[in-house]
Amino acid sequence: MLRCLAAAAALLCLAPGLAAQTVETGEGAVRILPLGARNGVFVLDGGTDTLYAGPRLVAIGPDGAVSFPGRQDAFDPATSLDPRVFSVDAKGAAVWAGLGFSDTGVDADEPPSTAAGFAVSTDGGRTFAYRFPALDEFADMLVTYGVSTLRAAPTTVPQNAPPVDLAIADGDTVYAATLLGGLRRTVNGGRRWTRVVLPPDSLVVLDPRETYDFPYEPGQVAIGDSVQSTQALNFAPYSVLYDEAGTLWVGTLSGLNRSFRVPGQTDYAWVRYLDSPFRNADGSAQGPVGNVVYALEVRPDAAGRDNVWAACWPSGVAGSTEDEEFGVVVWRGDDADGFARFETTLLGVQVFDLAFDAAQAYAASEAGLYISADDGASWRVVNTFPAADGRLLPVRINAGVFAVATTPAGLFVGTGDGLLRSGDGGRTWELFRASNEPGADTAIGGTAVAVPDVEVYAYPNPFTPRSDGDVRIRFTLGAPESVTVRVFDTAMNLVRTVEAPGRPAGPNEVSWDGLTDEGLRVSNGAYVYVVRAGGRQLSGRVLVFN
Repeated sequence: MLRCLAAAAALLCLAPGLAAQTVETGEGAVRILPLGARNGVFVLDGGTDTLYAGPRLVAIGPDGAVSFPGRQDAFDPATSLDPRVFSVDAKGAAVWAGLGFSDTGVDADEPPSTAAGFAVSTDGGRTFAYRFPALDEFADMLVTYGVSTLRAAPTTVPQNAPPVDLAIADGDTVYAATLLGGLRRTVNGGRRWTRVVLPPDSLVVLDPRETYDFPYEPGQVAIGDSVQSTQALNFAPYSVLYDEAGTLWVGTLSGLNRSFRVPGQTDYAWVRYLDSPFRNADGSAQGPVGNVVYALEVRPDAAGRDNVWAACWPSGVAGSTEDEEFGVVVWRGDDADGFARFETTLLGVQVFDLAFDAAQAYAASEAGLYISADDGASWRVVNTFPAADGRLLPVRINAGVFAVATTPAGLFVGTGDGLLRSGDGGRTWELFRASNEPGADTAIGGTAVAVPDVEVYAYPNPFTPRSDGDVRIRFTLGAPESVTVRVFDTAMNLVRTVEAPGRPAGPNEVSWDGLTDEGLRVSNGAYVYVVRAGGRQLSGRVLVFN
């Protein structure tokens, strides 16, 4: 249930200021970006004028200029881990990226997500420095909270402790939600991290002036089909938000936590909101609709305190309330008696991310992008993406929307099949897609790397139909032509024929979904594709791994 559940590789590599080439796919124009690979985009942040996208950090400025800071050494610190971005946050000149990877060396059905450190910029994303993961020493057996000294289980290994969310308070003070590593805080730019104590599962209020003796053991959480309630579920954070009033909001496996300042204390007091079958007198929710708070976002309110929106999931914890559901709750402030006012929207929808502009609210889901023009009272869902010329862009219908962000340049959506941008609130779109662009010289780590010039190629290659959806066969036409692509196995038996009539001159693509003409999934192995246009024939190979 991490923010980067699906595996994803490089998004793009493009020198700063270089304009992306536009390619005609037959289904719409696509902005092809050089030297990319997979197109799953699961992390977006629009906290400044620049959009930052993962899983390799890509920056798109307000003028549309694209850069690829994710190719800097800070993202691959003298290792072969090749980490991806699990989280990103930008505020002012500070840009932070939380790094992780799937530990495939562990003998498990599902490899654990592992912390790989942080990439930190203090100059608006132009350069980054590497910081080590937020881990403890073996001797860190105690943690102080207010007047109490608590027994603690140190998190000394990076498995299951990736930085799944970040919140910048200021340039040097940053909070990291590290799941089984707990909530962490640095006040010196990531050089050292300390543990932040949240309420245990048995408490809904925590006050640093009171004396406690519960153990602080976030690493003892059990995750899976047999999750059992322990003291540790609320110690495991998924999401973190620092709002304009200096309040820290933390979403965990067991509730929504809200901080309060206490005079004379450096540690926060906390109130923890949980799912409840009860409702307030006006019918509003008393807390989350599901106790797993997967994502947090703030919607600015020029007339008052900013609202906090939380994407909630059912916890599946034994003994939890039966009415836990997917949905979104909105904190609208406190009533006259000091009780929090929550409203519920998108009940029953599994939401991965939230974003806002001045006119609309946006929620990312596997069913598509939900859009509300009335602050969540009603929604419409967008799961096809028309270009300005009316044609639908070639995004797989089941690609899902997993991330959403806004900048002055527009609305950005991360899908399992590319990055989309809309300048008109989600009515029309342009598509950014990664590619292995032949003939392009692109600076990688300060070195110009020339990609061999070929007439036809396929990407991604190798191709995994279950995760990639389609392999795209790229070629250039000197004049408008009708195109036929035939796919053969290594014995030169015809597997699939794809017709692409009426293609224009210039760069083109034809997609193959890994199926035979009979609709069967092809076996693993090498396949030959032959592109015929007029009297010209081009061919190449693609490897298929299911």
